[in-house]
Amino acid sequence: MNEVKDFYDNTISKIDFFSNCGDAINATLNVNVTQVRNWVDVEKKVNSTWDNVRLQIRNQLTSTLHENWREEYRQWNNITMEAKLLLKDGVLKNISTFIERNKLNNCIYESVEWDLLTAMMEYAYSTYVKPGFHTELLEIYNSGHIPCGWKGKWPQGSLLVF
Repeated sequence: MNEVKDFYDNTISKIDFFSNCGDAINATLNVNVTQVRNWVDVEKKVNSTWDNVRLQIRNQLTSTLHENWREEYRQWNNITMEAKLLLKDGVLKNISTFIERNKLNNCIYESVEWDLLTAMMEYAYSTYVKPGFHTELLEIYNSGHIPCGWKGKWPQGSLLVF
């Protein structure tokens, strides 16, 4: 398995979160994208529908690991704890400050935390399962934007981004 600390240090810790929100999206992605206009739209779109899409996608990863790499999958909780600690002691502090300063709903913090944690888990298990959707979401964060929802029925439709 790959070390989540390396991924955190080399990738996630270098992201300039939200730096281009509102600007045109200049990331090359494998999904269709629809841009939302403002933080109010983001707060509306970060909802249970978006949560369910991401949960369904993460469940595909855990199911594949459970079915094919059961021994490695047993490390899931330990890796998750390590990844959560790295995030909590690192970038999530700045994200929390940004959300408080801008008087945004805490659902945005929770959404970003979920995306980053799941991307770290995709990386940890990338020897076994090809990284997917949440790794793609990192490209959006890396471009200074935030993914905030899904328009349409998964997997058809488009990713909502601010």
